[in-house]
Formats: sequence, C-alpha cells, structure tokens
Amino acid sequence: MSIGFYNAASAMLTRVAELETLAHNLANANTPGFRGLRVSFGNFGETFFHLLSQPGPLMPGTFATARLPLLVTIAQERVDMRRGVMQPTGNPLDVAIDGDGWFVVRTPQGIRYTRKGNFTFASDGSLVTAEGYAVLDETNQPIHFPDQRQSEHQVRIAETGEIFAGTQRLGRLQVVTLERIQPAGAGYYLGVNPKPAKARIVQGMLEGSNVQVITELAKMLSCLRTYEMAARTLSAFDALKQALLEATKA
Repeated sequence: MSIGFYNAASAMLTRVAELETLAHNLANANTPGFRGLRVSFGNFGETFFHLLSQPGPLMPGTFATARLPLLVTIAQERVDMRRGVMQPTGNPLDVAIDGDGWFVVRTPQGIRYTRKGNFTFASDGSLVTAEGYAVLDETNQPIHFPDQRQSEHQVRIAETGEIFAGTQRLGRLQVVTLERIQPAGAGYYLGVNPKPAKARIVQGMLEGSNVQVITELAKMLSCLRTYEMAARTLSAFDALKQALLEATKA
C-alpha cells in the first residue's frame, strides 16, 4: 500500500511541474522567437541510478543500474527547437533568423542568446533589445549608430547580418549556433560551445513563438485529468489505511 501511496503522490507532483511548464509556454505565446519547453518523465530509481552511473568527481567509473519501482520523476526538460512562423512588420530594426542560430546580447547577468529580433535604439545610439540589452557584433562589441534619428530610416541589414546606415558599414550581427541550450527567462537562453552560424538574416520580419496555444491547452487539460486521477488514487489509499487502522483497533 505504501508503494502505491508514494507513486500516486509523485504523479501529482510531476503533473504540477508539468502544469507550470505549460503555463510558462502559454505566457510566452506572443513572445518573439520564444522556444517552448517540453518535459519527459521517468522512473525515479532508473533516473537516480543513471545519474550515479555517469563518470564524475563523486562517482568515477560506472556500475550496474537497478530498477526501483518507486516514484515518477521528471527525467528531462528540454527546449523545443522547432521554428516559429515569420511575420512581416515593416520595421527596419526588426530582424529574424532564417535557419539555425541565435543573436548574442549582453545583459547584467552576462552573455545571453535570443531569437527575438525586435531591436531598437538606446539613448546613446547603440542597438539594443526591447529590454535594453546591448546587441553584440562579431567582435563582441555593441553596435552604435552615429545618428539614430536619421539611421532608423536609412538602416539596412543584409542577409549576412551586416548593418549599414546609408552607405556606412557599422558592423555585423553576431549569430551563433549553440549546444545544451537552457532557458534563462523572458525569451533569453544559455548555451555552450558557440560557433558562427550560417543562417540568413531577414530584415523587417519577426519570428513568432513556436508555442501553439490550442496544443498547449489540450496538454494542460490532459495533465489536469491525470492529476485528478492520481489525487483520487491517493484518497483511496488513505481511506483504505484508515479502514485498516479501525479494523486493527476493533
């Protein structure tokens, strides 16, 4: 009975975590360039021993895994790398990446990566994100415009990422590919091993979120139903336990 009790409780906990992920996706359904999160589930024992079997400072070498039929856990949370739909905006400072790649920006927390290209000018004439983070060129430096009021109408961004204000070349957008991508919040991401990307840059376009609202709502409904079933199972185990205790007293 204890095994079933803990299995039901763990199912409820993992569904709560899944609901939080789905809610996060829905909250960013209109965030340009947002990548949805996906979770997968596994047996706690298998996941635990799999982690222990990986070579590392705490557990060098490997050993045989065991199967513990207790608890359900989130085995993995990954970023859904499917592209969003590109939409024209007519804004010369809006850019989209056609292909695999990420813009590089500097935030107070350090370097971050994003695919939302709704850029604008800062007060000093530098190119920044909607949140005010500096957009970096291929030398990891901010991109400055000499006269932002004039440049906004004359700015031209080539497919290679090169930026021109009239005939003056100001630099090239740094676009990189990444490995082990992890969300950092608000449409920004962390990653390792950045390498120059070969993607095409499209001016006057924005890539939308890859979150499909109807699909996420359907997953949320299914998740809620599973949670309710686990809750009823937990209640049934609790009632059975109480009945056994009463029978023992009698």
